[in-house]
Amino acid sequence: MRLSKIILFILLSIVLALLVTSCFWDGSIKLGDKDGEIQIGKTKWDKKEMFGLDAPKAKLTSSVSTEEGAMYFFSEMKEKDAEAYIEMLQEKGFTFNKLVFEEYSYTGTNKDGETISFWYDKESGDGTITASKGEKPTGNEDDEVIIGGNRKWDSSKMAGLPDPGTKVVNYWSINKQTAYTLEPLADYLDYVEEIKACGFVVDIQTAEINDIYIFSASNENGDKVEFAASPESLSVVVNLAE
Repeated sequence: MRLSKIILFILLSIVLALLVTSCFWDGSIKLGDKDGEIQIGKTKWDKKEMFGLDAPKAKLTSSVSTEEGAMYFFSEMKEKDAEAYIEMLQEKGFTFNKLVFEEYSYTGTNKDGETISFWYDKESGDGTITASKGEKPTGNEDDEVIIGGNRKWDSSKMAGLPDPGTKVVNYWSINKQTAYTLEPLADYLDYVEEIKACGFVVDIQTAEINDIYIFSASNENGDKVEFAASPESLSVVVNLAE
């Protein structure tokens, strides 16, 4: 019986387990065949299949293991421990082909092609950690995709531009291109002057379409900025030069 079929029997197994008294059930269910296994309840962290990583500071609730990789489900993790785990993944070299979504979702590959995906929900304290093996990365460690809202303004990714001062609504970053969507700014023309003061005075272009004001320019380094302001929102996109 292949692992895909095992999943169909999980609910039945749970029902059967509930029919057994606690004297005969140790709190876990384990099903598997030659293709892998699923364990619900008590589960142990396999450091080898997780590429030498330590277990998270959380309660492991279940796991799935196949020839392609492994996934652990956890609960009761504190926010500070989630932050520390993501930092640890980067320190361990999982920094190629980075994908970051929202605050606590991180995927990275090391130089050997081993990939770790970490996801955490700070509201519930639940999350998952997945390990898989693929091809060695061909890109640079700087290659990354970041998607998520409520992120603080990072001037280093924005060619030194100052924080507009309104709340960040959405954010994404792909390699050297970064974009912020913010709440509207009443004095947006003053901010355009701040953009110019940062050196964006080359190839200036402006336009007004209905209620939308658009400004774009480059600096001497070849960095480019695209700025748009409307009554509903504000957006700033920067492409850093290679």
